[in-house]
Amino acid sequence: MPLPQSVSVQMTPVMEWLASEPADDPVADLANLRQYFGRLPEPEVAGPLYQQCIEQFELRVADLCDRVKPRLLSAALPLSRELHGATSELVAALLDVARGMWRIAEMARERWRPVRRADPEVLVARALAVVHEAFVLSAMGGAAAPAGLWRCAYDIAGAGDGLDAVLTARRETRAGEAAYQLKRMFALSVLQPESLTPRELSWATEYLQALADEAVLSRLAIAPVASSFWVNPSEDAPPVAMVRNPAPASSELLHFSAFGMSRLLAAQVDKLNESETEAVASGLERDGELLEPDLSDLPLGLTLVEALSVMVRMRDRWAQPPNRVQPRRPHQYSVQVCAGLRAIWEVARPGATSSRIGEWMVYNESPGGYAIMSVGGLSASLSAGMAVALRRDAAHPWSICIVRWIRSENPEQVELGLQVLSQTGTPVSIAFRGADARSTTPALLLPPVTALRRNSAILAPAGTYSSRRFVLVHEGEHLYVAQARVLSLDMQTANIELFQYEVDPYPI
Repeated sequence: MPLPQSVSVQMTPVMEWLASEPADDPVADLANLRQYFGRLPEPEVAGPLYQQCIEQFELRVADLCDRVKPRLLSAALPLSRELHGATSELVAALLDVARGMWRIAEMARERWRPVRRADPEVLVARALAVVHEAFVLSAMGGAAAPAGLWRCAYDIAGAGDGLDAVLTARRETRAGEAAYQLKRMFALSVLQPESLTPRELSWATEYLQALADEAVLSRLAIAPVASSFWVNPSEDAPPVAMVRNPAPASSELLHFSAFGMSRLLAAQVDKLNESETEAVASGLERDGELLEPDLSDLPLGLTLVEALSVMVRMRDRWAQPPNRVQPRRPHQYSVQVCAGLRAIWEVARPGATSSRIGEWMVYNESPGGYAIMSVGGLSASLSAGMAVALRRDAAHPWSICIVRWIRSENPEQVELGLQVLSQTGTPVSIAFRGADARSTTPALLLPPVTALRRNSAILAPAGTYSSRRFVLVHEGEHLYVAQARVLSLDMQTANIELFQYEVDPYPI
């Protein structure tokens, strides 16, 4: 049946733009995409042309993602106004395209509809893949999932025969591909993407491609309960850990577990640790030869140290989701904040001053940490896993913290979740035996804390720890030099390393 002339006139500029070459500037190309997508008539009116256009829009948003993601990988929060706006618009465009594909799948199930031959289950899986891309892009930009994203995913997955059709399906089947896309989103969500840097998040997303099918979806509770999550498809919310909030009584709930993924990941972590030990003994490059794809099966983009750090966190969060044991109390008072290990090291030295101290607002706190919000201009680039020092005023000592999560819903505001490592820190310099660097590295000496560690600890830049023994230098009233040895590596992120040590009783 030919289209009405008014519809043809409406569709012609859209199809001409889709057939043209993308603009060199992705921001301008995105603006055009949003404009022309808004001109699409309803699918019932456009008929087969609607499906053709949506498939072309799917390719165009994929191309835009490929061009915007590299900018996010190298950007620190808060994003520039232009990049923040482009990311938000691209996420909205991805969700629009996913909903369009869902409508095509629904039309394909109604055989009397005038659409091209298409497999509804394949379209559903592709639409979920687009929603997954929107979720990843939003997290890379430091924002929470936009309103409607999770409900959109549940609606798409529940189309047709409903969610029950995908729960037990393997990826080799058509329904299994939709289940696979849901598992990818759930597994990434429970990793708390706000606690990962954009590079770590991109790496984890690629790593999940080969592992996500080992996760489990079910209508029934999944053992072990401590590792499982529940989802209410009628709500716009991500999976909730059972250990944090028990599942309500409802027959509509889905249950999710990544425990099987954590077991496979644990085995690979152990294997890589063994390979690293052998590499050090034989002189291989830890971050080069060990990460050849045919040797490690790991995605590229992170060094071995960084990859292992992410893998350990993935294993732990899938096997033992974190549970808040200390109550949070709402507060509202201003504090001084210094971000970055080198900046903290400088301001902690006697008589030192720094222009990198900013004013922030505490809006809740617990015995083990704070949630703070920027209230003034930001003078430092921020990322998850970096060191931050906090104090009430100049009369109080600096509390040394680590950024557990970071959110930035707009370029003018950043929120940080901080874990307290120590109520004080002493600036020192360290040098490891066998390290490539021929100079000492600035670090912070943290005293023992009964609830956290029995020994003194060193907070140093990531990649500093390279052997058991190191030299510690403290320039105070008297110069103090000691040879020490590492007892345990307690924390490792893309920015810092925290290890306990003792003064070596048998110095060499």
